Parts: sequence; structure tokens; C-alpha cells
Amino acid sequence: AALHREPAPSRLRDWPILDYDALALQVNADLFAEWLPQLEPDMSMNEAALARWEIERDALIEQAIGFPRDFGLRDYHAENLLWLPERKGHARIGLLDFQDAVNGWDGWEMAMLVQDARRHVTADASEAAIAAYLDGTGKPREAFEMRLAVCGALNALRITGLFARLPVRDGKQRYLEFMPRQQALLVRNLEHPACAGMAAFVRDVAPFLFERHK
Repeated sequence: AALHREPAPSRLRDWPILDYDALALQVNADLFAEWLPQLEPDMSMNEAALARWEIERDALIEQAIGFPRDFGLRDYHAENLLWLPERKGHARIGLLDFQDAVNGWDGWEMAMLVQDARRHVTADASEAAIAAYLDGTGKPREAFEMRLAVCGALNALRITGLFARLPVRDGKQRYLEFMPRQQALLVRNLEHPACAGMAAFVRDVAPFLFERHK
């Protein structure tokens, strides 16, 4: 909320602050279609499914690109946050990986924070964070929740694909322990009406995701 009350900088040290654009979203989301079938043989991804994937992926991206922009770390989750109690005010919160900062969206940042891929965030903690953010920015909840679902779905597709690639390609089996949580987060985001097209697609090609996380 403090970051989003301030004008976004044009540069951060030596790095220009660029828009998180459609191409970056596309490349990231495509990890889902490319790698999850290699981990989950029950997932059906033939040529017709791939063509439909591109339509639904682009529909989600088009929604995101139309959202108001906010300065974002892009990888805003617990492992990139440091508590520095010797400091005062907001300076007590240290941020890592700030070189990846972009002009992104509030929904993306909050999805990274309250939908953490590696650790459980309780419903109470998630609601407290969202309420504090909305109180601190004065943004209306309904529109924010739509942005959170769309950005959260795109992010969850990305991470689900990434967590499939890591054990399949790189032999990093420990990421499989995070997969149930990540798939549940994807299903939760797809339940929002703004994600209906992608939800229908995933139900058709990977119905087991919804069956596992009813």
C-alpha cells in the first residue's frame, strides 16, 4: 500500500522500470501447457487443445493488460521479504530481488504474497493482508478481487508449469511437495467468473485438478 501510494519511479538504480507486458505473461503462462502434461500423463494436450489454450491464455492476458498499473516487485513473496526490527516505519521491511521490478498490477503483487507457492497462508492472514491493502489505498474490493483472480490465475499457471519442469527436466524432486498447494491455488483463482474461459479449458484437459481440490 505504501509503494502504491507513491508515483512509480522510471528507473531503479541502473535499471529502467518496464511494463510487465503481454509477451512476458505469455512465455510464463506457457510453462503450464508445455510442462504439466510431461508430469501428469492424464493431461490431454493435442493440437486442438493447444490452439484452445492460446485463445484462453490470451483472453486472460488481455484482461490483465487492461488493468491499472502499479509499481511491482513481481516476485513479492515471503522469501524476498526481510524483517529489520532495528529500523523505523516501512523501512523495517527489506525487499530482495528488486532488480526484477516492473510496472505490473496490484493483483499480481498480492497474489504472490497471500498465495505463496511454498508455504501455507491461512485464510485469516490472507484476508487481513487484503483488507489492510484496500484500507491503505482506498481501492474498492470487488474490482480488486477480479484483478487478484486474473493475475493470480496467470501466476498460478506459471508456477504450476515451473514446478512441473523442475522435477521433469532438472531432477529437482523436492518441488513435487509444493505441487498440491499450487494446484489448489490455481483452482481457487479459476473459480472467479473473470477466469471462466480458462477454467472450462482446464476442466476439459486436466479435470483431475478440480477433482483433487474440490
